[in-house]
Amino acid sequence: MNRFITFTCVVIICFIFVSSIAYATDGNQDKGNKSTSQIVFEGKVFCSLNRPVIMPFTGIFTDIKITPGQVVKKGDVIAQYTLDENKAIQLGREMLFYELDDLRRNQETEKRNINAMEKNEQELLRLTAQKLSSEYPLDRLQADLKLTRAYLLILEKRSTYARNFAEKALNNMKELLGDDTFESGKIPDIVRLKTPISGTVLSLHPQLRNNSHLPEGTIIAQIGIMDTMLIHSLVYERDVVHLSPGESVDFFPYSLPERCFPAFVTSVDWTPATSDPDSPSYYRVTMTVKNNGLELREGFKGRVEYKPLGK
Repeated sequence: MNRFITFTCVVIICFIFVSSIAYATDGNQDKGNKSTSQIVFEGKVFCSLNRPVIMPFTGIFTDIKITPGQVVKKGDVIAQYTLDENKAIQLGREMLFYELDDLRRNQETEKRNINAMEKNEQELLRLTAQKLSSEYPLDRLQADLKLTRAYLLILEKRSTYARNFAEKALNNMKELLGDDTFESGKIPDIVRLKTPISGTVLSLHPQLRNNSHLPEGTIIAQIGIMDTMLIHSLVYERDVVHLSPGESVDFFPYSLPERCFPAFVTSVDWTPATSDPDSPSYYRVTMTVKNNGLELREGFKGRVEYKPLGK
């Protein structure tokens, strides 16, 4: 009787244990399915394209035409400043292109020499044919004429290279000065800074104002394209496997909690942000979001929600 009771207790205990394992397994599976029903992670907004406006030369500002948030078009003059007098004289001298003038003079000189030598050649050919002169002077003249023609070809090539360089240098100076009418050898006095792209003025240099003196290389403004923005995120490895380019997501910026911005995944990295084996693996994910109303600003953080298909 005691053995039967003992056996019955063991059976009941085993049944309860197996049931508990089954329930725990089912519960974990339900949790796993629930975890992929919606993926949530954070992201930060950036401009899809951002270009600086850089001072090519040192100068004193006389006119500033932009403010942060202003919409500008490519090529708009946004500020101008006066050049230092010594720098202006230096730039004017650099645009004289003395080498090109020397090459032109040398070409003209060699062309005249060739014309004179060709006339002498004709005369020596006549005298040699009439047996009035030996062939030696003619051979020597023709050898010199051949060398002179070859030298003229070299000068012409060098002149072509010099003209191309001068044209590019002049066009580059026109772009730096913001003056399409600038001519070679002219001494500039004003620099007009233009926007490199169409977009929105994101920021200005803190010391940018009329009469401020700023050095060469100073970034006076940042221009960004804001009608289409990028969202950069770091997504945990368990979640990133469910993301792929083209997937639709929703972005909820913390600064605009009542707003939801539809976006889509642009790229998903296949290597983690860090290779440290002791750190969890997060992957960079980039999303694109429309910002036609310019409500989003660069640097805004928010929540990204993604619902896998079929969930």
